[in-house]
Amino acid sequence: MIRTKEEKREKLFENLKMIKWAQVMLCIIGFFLSRIIVFDTFYTLSVCYIGAVYFDKTLRKWTSIMSLIGLISLGVFDTHILKYLFIIILIVLFRGYMYMSGTKFTLRNQAIITCGAIFCINTLLVIINGFKVFDVLTGLLEAVISIGLVVILCCSAEIISKNRTVQLTQKENISMAFFAACVLGGLVDFYIQVPLFTRIYFRDVITFVIIIAITYLGGTNIGVTMTLVMSTLLVIIGYMPPHFVAIYTLAVLTGTIFATLGRMGVIFATGIGLLLGFALFNNRIIDMQIFGAYLTAYIISILIPKRYFGIAAWFACESSKEEEKHLMRVQKIITEKLSQFSRAFYNLSHTFEKISDKKVFLDEKDINHIIEDTGEKMCQNCSMKEFCWRDYIDKTYQNAYKMLDLIEQKGQLKIGDIPESFKKACPNAESFACTLSFKLDLFKQNLMWKNRFVESRSLVGQQFEAIAESISKLCVDIEKEFYFNKEDENFIKEILHSNGIKTKDIMVLENNGRKEEIHVYTPYYKNDMEIKEGIKKAINKALDVKVETERLECNEQEKYLYFKFKVTKSYGVAAGAAFHAKGEISGDVYSCMEVEEGKYLLALADGMGSGKLASEESTATIELLENFMDSGFKNDLAVKIINSVLVLKSDIENFSTMDITLIDEYTGVAEFLKLGAATSFILRNNEVMTIQASTLPIGILNDVDIEVCKKQLKDGDVIIMVTDGMLQGENELLGKEDTFKHFILEANTNNPSYMAEYLMKKSRDLLGNAENDDMTIIVARIWQKN
Repeated sequence: MIRTKEEKREKLFENLKMIKWAQVMLCIIGFFLSRIIVFDTFYTLSVCYIGAVYFDKTLRKWTSIMSLIGLISLGVFDTHILKYLFIIILIVLFRGYMYMSGTKFTLRNQAIITCGAIFCINTLLVIINGFKVFDVLTGLLEAVISIGLVVILCCSAEIISKNRTVQLTQKENISMAFFAACVLGGLVDFYIQVPLFTRIYFRDVITFVIIIAITYLGGTNIGVTMTLVMSTLLVIIGYMPPHFVAIYTLAVLTGTIFATLGRMGVIFATGIGLLLGFALFNNRIIDMQIFGAYLTAYIISILIPKRYFGIAAWFACESSKEEEKHLMRVQKIITEKLSQFSRAFYNLSHTFEKISDKKVFLDEKDINHIIEDTGEKMCQNCSMKEFCWRDYIDKTYQNAYKMLDLIEQKGQLKIGDIPESFKKACPNAESFACTLSFKLDLFKQNLMWKNRFVESRSLVGQQFEAIAESISKLCVDIEKEFYFNKEDENFIKEILHSNGIKTKDIMVLENNGRKEEIHVYTPYYKNDMEIKEGIKKAINKALDVKVETERLECNEQEKYLYFKFKVTKSYGVAAGAAFHAKGEISGDVYSCMEVEEGKYLLALADGMGSGKLASEESTATIELLENFMDSGFKNDLAVKIINSVLVLKSDIENFSTMDITLIDEYTGVAEFLKLGAATSFILRNNEVMTIQASTLPIGILNDVDIEVCKKQLKDGDVIIMVTDGMLQGENELLGKEDTFKHFILEANTNNPSYMAEYLMKKSRDLLGNAENDDMTIIVARIWQKN
């Protein structure tokens, strides 16, 4: 079969595509690194690089071959060269044995093999050449240092092998700087002769191209750090004198000052910094060879694309910076809007408070108004009107005042209580007195409702203030507490990509410095459960935290998967309860539930009395609390709002005790909040501690007194919460807490439900028929997870 030229060309392109150019590059780099000699004695980098490139079978073979070729290409066959040839052969033998035995290749065992091979050959040389302390110490030091070199070189080799397209971490930047310096040190150098500059060396030109690139792409921190690492290593391998470290670093610092002018500004400023370095650290002598290399690098850098063939993705490139700025602007707009709402609610609450005060008594003006209003109604058509309200007006008012005083004192006015002088003067004295009493009662009713309205207005003002506080807290959360960790996001993305899982977006949410949620968007995969497990393992490896899946969304139409992971909590809570009603319906209501921000809520509400009315009051209280806590409200703020709602709810005096325990399942800290509630208990080992507070129930006063007690819980602690029916009886048998403490110590069980039932039974047995209230108990056990 004869192929056309086009078919041959297509076949060639297909073969070229199949070549893994990153692997080819890594093999060639092995040749260069094997040519580096440190302190005219050590070729350690050569064998360490072989140990570092362990993750691919083909790479293991060809890097070993290229390193051997590199050593042979030096053309020197002294004891030093032979030493490292034997070390490479020993590493290859070790690896052959591992491959034959099916042992997995890891960074750890490869670093140990490299260290062991160097130590074995050095020990053999000591035996052959005779024992010398210096030779022994040098051999040991080289073996130990080789472990660190394997780790550093492996990090860089993996970045190149995996074609990294995400931002590098600080550790990876330093590793790449070290790697670049090693490659520079091993390059086969050559020069061109140019008038004025005499010789311009290829290695110097490449050095400046790299320095300009990292200064432009990485900024001050990365640019200076990588330049220091590179220049220091070039000094160690003997390529340049030590003072050039300061010259190159000053050039980079000057270049970053003009970073706002773009790449041209960085390139130009780097040249200015180089001249300053010569003036300060080179006796004011300009090294024309170095400056010629910089000018050549200047031209090359201009011709290179701004993305530097994809390397820009390793650094904080402009697109990611703009995206971050955009998010910050959105965040600022949201917080400004929320702050405006918060200020509006604050102002509204203050307005309600300023409108009017309560009026709790009748003044002279009110009394005169009642008398005059009665006169208008009763005396309008009376023949004695002129006599009573003009000639004897003072006497009329005096009699009216006397009758009003008597009504206030006795609650009602009888016929015999009407003054005799008023009976003689007024033909309708009894009707006048009856109307006067009615007008007084009516005025009192109006005054009571007015006071009630003022009181309600004050409570509504408190609710507005609570809403304002919630919005203000949300603003603080958005601005400070919640933070998206970009470095962690990139690290997870890198691990997932290396495992063959592509991602669209990753968000790592931190709250108060604690990793809280991880959101991952991937392309659509049918095997979503397998992908989920892969992501969980990657997160565990990247962040060193265990996570659990909270939400999984598969959108086949838009071709994506969404995973929401929550960091596994450090503490777990198991709760149980028991109750006994005095009548048919219990007035006690309890709640045990997970709420926002990784907290667990235990709550008890005891309505006034027992029966249906008390149950309704307690149920309303608990339901409101559950809703507020599940929405992220602080417990004290939720209590204030519930109190104002209960006060406004009806004219009937109805109140409820509240006992709240909020356990942080990340830290193990518990907050106890009591409002007229009975004593709570904490069982720790064989000791029982009490939690008490002297506060009133909610729903009585407009302003509620809140006391919060915090306790650090430990593994195995048990919390016992009870209503007052458990600790009170007609004979006061349980009035003393020591009796109940004894019951707690007797309940030898880790099962909260069983313990609650046991304590209920013991309490009822002791009370007998003396139960005078509903009885409820909550038991919660806390344990620390591994």
